[in-house]
Amino acid sequence: MKLLSKFRFVGLILGALTATAVSAAEPSIEAMTPLPTPPELAADVRFWETIFTKYSPDDCLFHDKENLGIQYFVKRMPEGNVFRKASLAKRYQAVISQAIAGLADGHAPRNAIEERIVKVTPPNQRTPAYYRAAATQVRCQRGVDLQPSLTRSKEHLGMVMRVLGQKQLPTDLAFLPHLESGYNPYARSRVGAKGIWQLMPSAARLAGLSVNRFSDHRTHPQKSTTAAAMMLADFYQQTGSWPLAITAYNYGINGTMRAIKMYGNDYMAVRERHRTSLFGFAARNYYPSFLAVRNVASAMVKGQIVTASSGSPVNGRERSL
Repeated sequence: MKLLSKFRFVGLILGALTATAVSAAEPSIEAMTPLPTPPELAADVRFWETIFTKYSPDDCLFHDKENLGIQYFVKRMPEGNVFRKASLAKRYQAVISQAIAGLADGHAPRNAIEERIVKVTPPNQRTPAYYRAAATQVRCQRGVDLQPSLTRSKEHLGMVMRVLGQKQLPTDLAFLPHLESGYNPYARSRVGAKGIWQLMPSAARLAGLSVNRFSDHRTHPQKSTTAAAMMLADFYQQTGSWPLAITAYNYGINGTMRAIKMYGNDYMAVRERHRTSLFGFAARNYYPSFLAVRNVASAMVKGQIVTASSGSPVNGRERSL
């Protein structure tokens, strides 16, 4: 993530200290206004909503990673260790990819797998060229049980929204920790990020947090929230766009700014045209998955959604391998 300039950083720190010295401010109308869903992103947001509600972590939804609306099969993974599940997922993915590639010669479907592939492919795309490309784009997405994260968030959500409101930031940002850590203050990633906001050590220290063998403020929900709010405010100031600022939280501000220089600060232009080894599926889908978790978490809190993990029937599994 891009480092703040020395003087700018000092100014932000002083501002944060001042804010903590006064009573909690009411969020502005702008802060309380929901973050936007670009019309072109609506289908992808719906895809992620189903991941958070319709499928369990044992379900593997095989889909086209470039067109999330094309969903081939759902396979329930058997009980076992994660390595066995990953191996099975790769085998199923290979079977689907091979079947798609086989359709590239223009023949009619010869078995149930090929029939299903043709059925879910839009009619205007059922061409050899499309199938050749689609054969390389098959991906497995596991379902997500959001309930544990919602339970943990009850202890911290009020504080997070208060901090965001004090800094006049969109209160929707309080849903980001559902994606980052499942609202677990002690969550730690393989690359060393930690806390509900999954802050890296360098970014945390830059924001004034103590990170050493004796003290790690990243596990302190309020201190880490203040630091994350500072980062997000800076990303918004640099990008001029909340979709891009939120993308930068996952992808990195340096890469995001390079993309803006090439394509402007239009989020959809960056999402559709920017292609690097680091700006892959996860980075491209971070904002739509954030919007989805916001929608689902809000509805679940209000009791409007019953998820697959709660015991209700799971829809959409009409075909399996």
